[in-house]
Amino acid sequence: MALARPGGVLTFISSNKFFRAGYGKPLRAYLRGNTRLKTVIDFGDLPIFEATTYPCVLVAAARPPDDEATVQALNVNRVATLERLADAVQRDGWPQLQQSLRQDGWALQPPQVMALLEKLRGSGTPLGEYVNGRFYSGIKTGLNEAFAIDQPTRDQLIAEDTRNAEVIKPWLRGRDLKRWIVSWSHLYVIYIPWDFCIKKYPAIHRHLQRYKEPLMKRPEVREGRHPWYTMSRYAAEYADEFEKPKIVYPDIAKIPQFAYDASGAYGVNTMYILPTDELYLLGVLNSSVVEFFYSQISSAIRGDYLRFIAMYMKQVPIPDATPARRTAIKSLVRKLLDAHSGQTSEVSETSEVSIAQIAQWERELNALVYELYGLTEEEIAIVEGRLNHE
Repeated sequence: MALARPGGVLTFISSNKFFRAGYGKPLRAYLRGNTRLKTVIDFGDLPIFEATTYPCVLVAAARPPDDEATVQALNVNRVATLERLADAVQRDGWPQLQQSLRQDGWALQPPQVMALLEKLRGSGTPLGEYVNGRFYSGIKTGLNEAFAIDQPTRDQLIAEDTRNAEVIKPWLRGRDLKRWIVSWSHLYVIYIPWDFCIKKYPAIHRHLQRYKEPLMKRPEVREGRHPWYTMSRYAAEYADEFEKPKIVYPDIAKIPQFAYDASGAYGVNTMYILPTDELYLLGVLNSSVVEFFYSQISSAIRGDYLRFIAMYMKQVPIPDATPARRTAIKSLVRKLLDAHSGQTSEVSETSEVSIAQIAQWERELNALVYELYGLTEEEIAIVEGRLNHE
């Protein structure tokens, strides 16, 4: 903005990543408090340029805003709009209070959507507080081909020495995490922390010897931080949480895919866990309300995928509920878990009936969650009109 004279106007093209990314917070604060934003256009992941750039256009005046300053905002989701962009800004855009551009992330949305987001924020406890900040990532082995093994390899290692079963754990990948349940691929991980005594497990030592050369090349091994045969990051402070019932989810997905896992499975570092077995929380997280809210506050990547990382997850509001409401939601969640696991007699063997029954339970769950947030029919229409379902 130093290039503009006082009160002058500057137009520039940038990546939209600073809208919501943590590193963009200082820039968001500066633009919101020190410039008079006139126009902000977000092109999302439209292929405007050859490179993957997620472009946006900002027009700003070099003067502080007043309290009632508005910015003309527009989200562009069709390349054809570029042909008459100025007309589209006036026709399809909306005036948005500059003060509504929050320091923790910008959301360019019409007033009724912004009002709904603020209502949701005020209708519950932020998830970060609800789980006491316990957003845990999976394990970074440093070389999956060495530590991740299939069923025959696992069986062979245990046949050679039954003690090996102590350090061989069920293993989940990001792709194994579905909505409600996990789809385990019968993979395992050899769990070896930095203080592991490899001499007590000769069969595992022999297995890892086959991968010694690439394992030795890891930077932390070359620096002498841990032995070559151990994992790069083994979740030292919370590894025991993998053994317990928990909520798991992938780091990248189009819609929320929270699942319940009670198998004691460990997971790759593209998996996250919430160390709780609370089915009420699982039901709320898989609801349409949370899907809507999360899509508005998180940063999308190409293909309408979302990153389910702590800086966004911690903002999700979790509503309080009476014991009766909690019981009703938990009951529906149990039915959905059983249905997806194929363990319920209430779902017919024919896929048509199964899908119809599951859809009905999902509708009932959403209806209960709508009530918890106190949504009106108009607000429910906004939520359901903006879901990322194909």
